[in-house]
This record gives sequence, C-alpha cells and structure tokens, in this order.
Amino acid sequence: MSFRKRNVGLSSPSLQSQALGSGTQSAPTPGVRPSPLDGRPTTSTGTSSLDDLLGHSGFALGNSLLIEENGTTEFGATLLRYFAAEGVVQGHRVHIVGVGEPWGRELPAVVRTAGAESTKVEAQTAAEKDRMKIAWRYERLGDFGAGPSSARALPAVNRTPTSAISSGTVSTAPTAFCHTFDLTKRLALPDGNCMNYIPVRPAPQDVSPFQSVLQALREQLASSSSPTIHRFVIPNLLSPALYPTQASNPQHLLQFLHSLRALLRCYSTQLAIMMTLPVMLYPRSAGLTRWIELLSDGVMELSPFPHSIDAGSPMTTSGSAAAQEEKSQGMVKMHRLPVFSEKGGGGALSDDLVFTVSRRKFVIKPFNLPPVEGDTEAQRGEGEGKPTAHFKDVVKEDKKKVNMTVQYSLSAPDLPFPIFQISQTVRRYLLYDINTVTWLRRTHNILGVFIGSLPQSPQQNVFLGLPLELQPEEATLLVEKGLAFIADDFQTHKKAIRSPPLGMASYKATARKEALATAKAVVKHKQLKTQEVLQRLKVLEATPDADKTVDKDEHDESIFDTPQETSSEPMSSSVIPYSSTPTTSYPPIPTPSEQSSLPLPEVSASSYALFKHLYASGYFMSPGLRFGCQFSVYPGDPLRFHSHFLAMGHDWDEEIDILDLIGGGRLGTGVKKGWLIGGAVQNSNNNEKHDATSEDGQFEAGRQPGDFHVRTFCVEWGGM
Repeated sequence: MSFRKRNVGLSSPSLQSQALGSGTQSAPTPGVRPSPLDGRPTTSTGTSSLDDLLGHSGFALGNSLLIEENGTTEFGATLLRYFAAEGVVQGHRVHIVGVGEPWGRELPAVVRTAGAESTKVEAQTAAEKDRMKIAWRYERLGDFGAGPSSARALPAVNRTPTSAISSGTVSTAPTAFCHTFDLTKRLALPDGNCMNYIPVRPAPQDVSPFQSVLQALREQLASSSSPTIHRFVIPNLLSPALYPTQASNPQHLLQFLHSLRALLRCYSTQLAIMMTLPVMLYPRSAGLTRWIELLSDGVMELSPFPHSIDAGSPMTTSGSAAAQEEKSQGMVKMHRLPVFSEKGGGGALSDDLVFTVSRRKFVIKPFNLPPVEGDTEAQRGEGEGKPTAHFKDVVKEDKKKVNMTVQYSLSAPDLPFPIFQISQTVRRYLLYDINTVTWLRRTHNILGVFIGSLPQSPQQNVFLGLPLELQPEEATLLVEKGLAFIADDFQTHKKAIRSPPLGMASYKATARKEALATAKAVVKHKQLKTQEVLQRLKVLEATPDADKTVDKDEHDESIFDTPQETSSEPMSSSVIPYSSTPTTSYPPIPTPSEQSSLPLPEVSASSYALFKHLYASGYFMSPGLRFGCQFSVYPGDPLRFHSHFLAMGHDWDEEIDILDLIGGGRLGTGVKKGWLIGGAVQNSNNNEKHDATSEDGQFEAGRQPGDFHVRTFCVEWGGM
C-alpha cells in the first residue's frame, strides 16, 4: 500500500519564479566557479585536462603555477597561450611580461565550448546507440524511476538559474568554463584594454629590473573593480633574450617572487599567475631554481621526447588522422600542486603522465602501455575512446625514451683489465666487474654469458647474474686489442690471502665489534624475557590454583628453553660474537699485474677467423649450441634484435658433409635464420693460409691474424 499522493505537483513554476524574482542576487563572474572541494573561486587554464589535475577542477585564484620545460620546444608557451586566450574570451584582464604585441596576436582562436552543446549532442548520440531495438516499451528499462508508473508525466520543475530569473532574461546556453582552441587560427582581440603588455625595462646593475613590472601590476590591481579577474603571464622567466643579466641575481629575483606571492594573498579572489622557466638554462639541481619552485604554489615539468623535436608539426594533421595516430609528445611531472586548504592536501602526483598536442587540444593523460599484438579486446578500445596506440610505433618511442632517460656508465675501465682464468683444465674466462661488462657490451659488442645465480632466487637458472663467462674467441680478441690480459684466478686469491691488503686488520676489528654488539643485544633480550617470565610466576604463586591451571603455560614460549637461564642475574660468562658473512669483499683484492698474465686461450683457427670477420662487420655473437652451430649472429644488441645467422667456421680445404649442409639449411630456415659457413681463404701463391695457426689447427700467440681474408656463404632451404 502506498501513502504517496499521486499526480500532485510540489510547487507551481509561476510561484517559484515569483519567489525567486522578489530577491536580488549579483550575477556570477564569467569564467569563475566555486571549487567542489572548499568553495574557493577557480578559473580555467584553457586546458581541461590541466584543470582536472590541479585538484579544484580548475585553477584556484590566488595561486601561481610554474611550468618547467626541458629542451628548446614551445609546449610550455602553448599552455601560456591557452591561459591567456581563455582570459580574453572570458573578459578577464591579461597582463603579459617581457614580450610585446606580436606574442598576443598569436593567441589561438576559439573552436567551441567544452561543455553544453557538444556534451548534449554526444549524450543523445550515445543514447541512440544504446537504445534497445526489441520493443518501444523496453526503452527505459533500467533507468532511474522506470517502472509501471513511469508512463505518468511528472510535474515540470523550473531549472532556470536564479540569476537569469532575477534579471528578467533567460539564457538558453550556460556560460562555458573552459573553451577549445585551434592553434592554426588566430584569436580576434576585442577592442579595449583587455591585454596589457608590461615591458622589462633595462636598469643599472644594482637596481632590480622587476620594479617596473611590480609597479605596473599594482596599479592595474588597485584601479580595477572588485569582480575583475586578472591573469598574469610570464613567458620564459630569466631568458637572456628577454631579461637583462642582473635579473638572475637572487637578490632581485627572490624579492620579485616574494612580492608576487604577497599580491596573490592580497587579491586572492582576483589574481592568478602562470609562468614558464627554461630548465635547460636553469636546471632543477641549481639552488636558484629550487627557490623559484619553493615560492610557487604549483610546479609542473614538461619533458618532451626526442622524436617530437624532429617530427613535423601536429597542426598540419587533420582531425581524423590525429584521432587515429595520437602520439605522446613527452612526459609530465607534477612536482607540487596548490594546497587544497590550510590543512594541506596538495602534493606531487606519483602517476606517470604524458601530454599530447594536436591542432585543437592539449591533453594530459596517464601513460599506458600499448596493447599487445593479437589482443583484439584492447585494440578494439580505439573505437570506444580508450587510450590505444600502434605497437611498433610505441616500441620505437620507448627505445628513444630509454636512450634519453636511462644513463649508463660508459666510462672505460682501467685498461688493460684482467680476465680471470678459473681453471687450468677447462679454462673458463670470467669477468666480475659490472662496469666492465656494460662497457664491453655497449662499446665492443662483447656479450658473453652470465653464469652466476641471483641472491633473491638462487634455485632458478632462467635469469642469471655475475660473473660473466667469455667465449675463448672473445677473450682472445680482447687480449689482441690490448684491452685485457689473462689472469690466474687461483694464484691471485692465494697471493692476496698470504699478503692481505692495507686496511684488512681494521676491517676485521670493525666486523668483530659489530658482531659482538649483535650478540650482546641478543643476550640482553633473552634476559629481559626471563625476568618477565619470573614476574609472571610470582603472580601465579599468589593466585588460587584454578587460576594457575589457566595461565600455566604462558611462560612456555619455547620447548628449547633450558632451566639454567631462569636466573635474574646478568650473565657473567663471555659473550660469543655472532659471525656474519659479508656480501662483498672489502677491502677489495688488488688488481693483478699485467706481467703475470697467462698465455692466450686455445681457439680453433677456423672458428676464430670467422668470429673476427663477423666482429669487424659490426655483428654481436653469442654461443649457438642450442641451434647446433658455433655462433648465433645478431645485427645489433640481442635485447633489441633477433639473430639473423647461425654461423659455423670451417677450414678452406675442409670437406663438408652434404647432409650437414642440408640439415643446417633446413634448421636455419625453420627458425627464420640463415645457415652461415665461412673460413679463411687459402693463399694461391705458396699454398698456405692467411692465418696464424699451428700444425694442429690451434691459434699461435706469436703471429698476427689481422690480415685474414674470410669468405662466407649463406645456405637456405628452398623446399622441393
């Protein structure tokens, strides 16, 4: 049973309009709305995505925003032009420092509002798409208020804003808070004094060049009426092209920033400041830049990708092409946001953000990895407005970003460095220094194989670490080039143990002191636990037997506790220090001398000739045992490329079984590689080889194989 009185309106529209029209209310300021968090007035930066990041769904008045930009791009200037153009469209006063009227004539033109009509059309389009085609009576199924009584018409409610009713005019379109601009078109500036260009006049070295700027801004703020909004724009702060040399003097600059901060607090509902700083000239590690950040309410940094500098302008692409091929121009770091209130709430954003600039928008969005090829659901998101990208293009961009952001240690080690021979019989050649391994890989195309287990997961053998085992051909090549020498691992450690290096005694004393302190702490902890148990026993003796049975086992914390440790007196016996195994050898073992080097590794003449020929051609080579060959040949680093050839070295007059050729060709074709055979060409004059080999086919250390003339042939299986 329902107690609702049906078909009765709550109020009449005419009565509501009369009641609203009887009072007076001031009209809202264009381009200003209250913050959804604390109600403070906010305005738009001209970029809707930046408004969302600032925390108040807009830029709170009475705050400043510093935009730091790396490189020589103009993305920061684009944000400033959006900010100034939004102020001109909203009727605000825009003050621009350091640049003249040509900068103001380049403001982008308005395309459409970012609310009202477009949102309504999009909502209607989405409703048409989602409409069920079964029957008309099911169209409202699932909507709020839909039911058996939904056919009854609800009473009309007047949605007209109060300000429009009181003024006697009803506006059909609400005032837009943020507009959309077209960078390829220019904004027609209205007549009047909406734009105020404040020059930076030259001054003596002991006079601040910012005094005239502050004086002009104070006069404009004092002479304007209270509801007027002022936007203060400072492009390229401290740029040598706009400011004199004394502008970077901390005494002048910090006073200027403190004065701006005071004006923001004095005119907290009328003034907003946005400025850019070239980080290429003033890096964030400099003390002056840190002070500028501290005196700004919000700090964001734009780091363009290298490809965006050389790529064509995004304004030349059409709207449909940009929607399909949106590429991120760089990363965005929000170092600090304006605080929400006196209790705090602002801070840096830890999310990875990227920005995209196209003809009609500047979008800041989270960084998302592209969908994997074959993931149809993720790739289908392109038509639904989800962030997607082409896999190959993003992989190329990631490589460039890695090369830009990741800084490897490329400094050469002390040459020649030792290659430790760990066994006299097997003769395995190892490297233990990670800097040497990295330098060889990036500079000399030497790969090797990691054979050390990882401390976090020592039971697995998929991902391995140091030491790095070199192939005999790689070790021989490094010794020939004068980059390394062969050191005996056993003799080096034996010598270091017999004559310990300087500082070993103090190191042992420090280690023993730390171990003794750890042991004393453990003994003291046991004594405290023993005293706690004795106190519990005394309490139990004073309680009835029924309570003893309940708490009898509270002190039995371990079955290994001995009754001898029940004494409350401190232990008088000597404490045995805890032994600990250090993770590194310190002091380090001294580097062995080159005079004690061992002879070169024994390598096959045929394999070494082919190895050196491919190395001179710029290839990377790794052991090819799993493919049944000697070397897997890569055109670049194996982290970026697949191998192209499976290489086998042969002597020039060596007979090759035809089945080996067929099997190798079929194997290479089956794994999408070529079966490569090669060897040193025989000398036709004296019937000798151009190599440095002995009679048993091994490499001789006394001869130079640098003049090898190697020929290679690639075999592929073509089928029947």
